[in-house]
Amino acid sequence: MKPGPSILILGTMHLDRPENGDLLHPAPITVSDADRQQQIQTLIDVLLTFRPTKVALETTADRQAQLDQDYSAYQEGAFELTADEQHQIGFRLACQAKLPQVNGVDWNQSIEGVPNLSQLEQEKPVGFHQIISRETVRMKQLDQDIMRLDFLTFFQKINQPDTTRGMHQTYLELARLGETGMKWVARYWYVRNLTILKNILALVKSSDERIVLIYGLAHVHLLQQLLTDSGLVEVMTLDDLTR
Repeated sequence: MKPGPSILILGTMHLDRPENGDLLHPAPITVSDADRQQQIQTLIDVLLTFRPTKVALETTADRQAQLDQDYSAYQEGAFELTADEQHQIGFRLACQAKLPQVNGVDWNQSIEGVPNLSQLEQEKPVGFHQIISRETVRMKQLDQDIMRLDFLTFFQKINQPDTTRGMHQTYLELARLGETGMKWVARYWYVRNLTILKNILALVKSSDERIVLIYGLAHVHLLQQLLTDSGLVEVMTLDDLTR
């Protein structure tokens, strides 16, 4: 590990499968059985070798007080973890690393004058549904992978550049459909990720900071690019810990 602050990005699928406005909604999975819980612990054991000083989650900053309350309760044995990866990986990792809190770094708000994807679908139905069809195939493959692979192997697989870059390219395809797509990608998706970048970098308080960032897979390529281009941190992946 090079001197200076480091950020390890762990891209993930949303394990609790929320109805949160994502383009696609994969099938439910079970994480509570003993075998899956041990697989999650194996993943956490690998992440602990990074020696994290902070854990950053895909939770908006205005929910930090609730996040603090829930994490404190978990440390005291008074909070039952949900299937959410923020709990199953984020809370457990931070607690085992003996960190005082976890940090919400997300931003996700409507922006006046920015069209939504429903408008793009109405304007460019053929192109839009071609893109969604390809992403549906990708999502089905990820669903098959998470069912057949142990969690560590699955997370190693989905964090490979061909997967993260492919998901990023989907947003560029939406932009190419026309002005509505360009406005949505440039004025919402890029603004969101730039705001996440700002929030992540605000957590860097010293040269020996080591932050684990747990985020939805669609964000990973762009956040890696933005963090690397900032020149302020070394960006690492799960592969760097398992080679």
